[in-house]
Formats: sequence, structure tokens, C-alpha cells
Amino acid sequence: MLDYKSNYLGGNPDCYEQAAMAEAMLDHRYDLQYLLYTLAVHRLLKQRIRGYSYDEHFGGIYYLFLRGVQPESSTGIFSCRPEEALINKLDNMFAGDIDEN
Repeated sequence: MLDYKSNYLGGNPDCYEQAAMAEAMLDHRYDLQYLLYTLAVHRLLKQRIRGYSYDEHFGGIYYLFLRGVQPESSTGIFSCRPEEALINKLDNMFAGDIDEN
């Protein structure tokens, strides 16, 4: 899953290193956004792919902070792959199967 962001985090490439982007992800609640997106893709893939496996078929999420992307560098690229257990728990919760533990 890929999303583009045009947030201004600062005027030099260091402002788009992993720690700065992780802070921006939390400040703007993109962490919640990518969990919901991941759940939606997970549910779709379960319906469409016979023998679907989260580990095999879901590669993770990528946010490109466009102002910070640099050639041949990971600057400006935030990536994450939510744990399968969390996505399964969210899936169950949204399906109405709420576990109190």
C-alpha cells in the first residue's frame, strides 16, 4: 500500500529522516489511517485470493513524503508492516467479535 504526503517537515533532507517522519506520522494520526487501510486491504485480499496469507500477500505500507524524497536514499520514505495479530484483532472487532482480553 502506498500513500503520498506533501507535509513540510523542514528545509533540508535531514528533516525527512525516519525519526522525523515517525513523529509526523503520529502527529497527523497517519498511524490510524494506515491501520484502517491495512484492514480494508486485508479483508479484500481474503475475499479475492484463495489461500490468502497476510505474511505472503501483504507487503506493508509506504508513505512517500514528497518534499523529502531523494535519489538513491530512503530519505522521505516511511515504511511499516503492522503485525498480523493486530490486523486480525481489528478484523474480528469490526466483524462484531469483541474479545475483552
